[in-house]
Parts: sequence; structure tokens; C-alpha cells
Amino acid sequence: MLRRDVRLPWRANVKRALLAWLRCPVCHTCLDPGTDLDPIDAGRLTCQKAHSFPIVRGIPRFVVSDAYTRSFSYEWNRFRMTQLDSHTGRTDTRDRLRASLNFPLEMLKGKLVLDAGCGMGRFAEVIHRYGGEYVGLDYSFAVDAANANAGDLERVHFVQADLFQPPFADEAFDLVMSLGVLHHTPDPRRAFASLPRVLKPGGQLSVTVYDAGNKVYVANSRFWRRFSTRLPSRTLHVLSYLAVPLYFLWTLPVVGWLLRSVAFISLERDWRWRVLDTFDWYSPRYQSWHTHHEVFGWFKENGFEHIEVLAPSVSQIGIKCGVR
Repeated sequence: MLRRDVRLPWRANVKRALLAWLRCPVCHTCLDPGTDLDPIDAGRLTCQKAHSFPIVRGIPRFVVSDAYTRSFSYEWNRFRMTQLDSHTGRTDTRDRLRASLNFPLEMLKGKLVLDAGCGMGRFAEVIHRYGGEYVGLDYSFAVDAANANAGDLERVHFVQADLFQPPFADEAFDLVMSLGVLHHTPDPRRAFASLPRVLKPGGQLSVTVYDAGNKVYVANSRFWRRFSTRLPSRTLHVLSYLAVPLYFLWTLPVVGWLLRSVAFISLERDWRWRVLDTFDWYSPRYQSWHTHHEVFGWFKENGFEHIEVLAPSVSQIGIKCGVR
């Protein structure tokens, strides 16, 4: 459940447009809300074979708990607005999205986009601004923060669901993106393989995962995470504030390089962002590192072509074969 001490401005309800793309994750048949209201604030979605899923706080819920993503439920309801360009007055999120695509953001206009692992919905307002229709999926209760951030926008929708069983129609989306998410699942390769089904032939899939290139860095991260993942979220959250003063040591010449080889702290310029990124690094239950060759193989074995390597970390985009 969402923690009782989290208070968010629940504003947005389910827009009926979302129902056109939703399908039962069990039998893949259409879902009926049993009401003609638009938007729908509460109730249940029932499929043709009587599988039923609740709408809670204006979000369709296809999972009963946040399972292995519990740290993200805590994280994104604590840092709900830290990465929003509209809140920071900067363009970090817009720039991150631009770097994860191989076409201008203006070409998002009229496209249906799935953000697979949306967190607090940082990309929703950007895609909406450029004319796209955005659907955010997350396993964690971060969807509540996302809905509070952007759910009131006309072409923005959120669902809480399992990435391994996305509750959407076959070939529904023009673009699917999963940026910094697959490496936090128990099986990144299988999580990747769950995405092509919902992508149109000729549609594009963009993914970003952690880079396995620096073996010392990976080994040290694994060492510290043996301890950090056992800490209560609140305790680790408090400890993450050490990133604020330590930043100045970690950025020194020579000494900083040695310290960065021993332990990760975020080097983001905004101190709030440093706390967030440090917590994000040490808290998830699952965290894995990958190579470009490995991710390229995921694209090839799932029927993609014109695969391009992009800038941030291990980031690639490909086109689904089978254009009609």
C-alpha cells in the first residue's frame, strides 16, 4: 500500500480514451468500466472473462502490491517534483528524452507513447508539450506521484501494472521507451521481450540501462549495495543527504577520482537531485549492468532492425520489423 504519511494532491481520474488501449493482462480481452462517466474516478474494470481490476485514486491497478519495487514507491513519493522541468526551471528532462530518441521531439506530435517504468512521470509533460499522447506504466506506487504531477493533462494517462505483463492491446503504440528501468527488474532480458508485443510494426523502442564497462565501479557498487538494500528506506534516505557535503570532495582532482572508485554519490549540481540519485542508486532490490553488445542482441532476437546506439550510458533505439 501507499504509505499513509504520504500526502499528494489526487487530481486526475481515468480518461475514457485510455480504455481503447487497455486489455486484460490475463486473457487480453477488452475491459469495461461499467459506467459512462468520463473521467472515471473509481470502480472496477472487468474483462469479457470476468477478470476484474480496481480503479483506485483515479488509476487502474493491475497488481495487488508494489513487490520488489517498494523502494521506488518511497522514492518517487518523496521526490515527486525533483526532476520536473516545470518545477526546476531547467531542461534536464527534455534533454534526457531528446538524447534517448533519434528524431526531433517535434515528431512526437500525434504519436501514442508508452513509458514503461514511468516513475513519477518526468517525461509526461514533455511528451504532452510536443503533441504526443502519453501512457505511463509503473509497478510501484510512484504512479500516484505521477498522476498528481501530470494526470490532469489532456493526453496523459497512468496505470499501475507489471512490466512483464503490460495490460495493453497488441500493436497499440507508436513509440515505447524504457529509460533506466529494465536493470531494476529481476530479468532485464525477459522484461525487454515483453515490450515488442504492444508496439506497432514500424514503431520504435528506446531503452537505456546501466553500463557494465567500468568493472571496478560495478564491483564497488555491488559491495555497498549488499548493506544498503537491507536498510529501511527512511534510514537510507537520511544517509543519502551525505551526498550534499561529500560532493565537494568527490569533485576534487585526483582525490575525487579515487573516491569515485570507492563509492558512488551523485555529482548532480542541484543538491536535492544529488540526494535523490544517491538514494536511487543504493535502494532498489535489483540492479544490473549491461553492455551495448548484450542489449543489441535483445533487439535482434525480438525482431528489430535499424538499431542505433545513442548517447546516455548503454542506450539504443530500434524499429520493429513487419511494416504493413
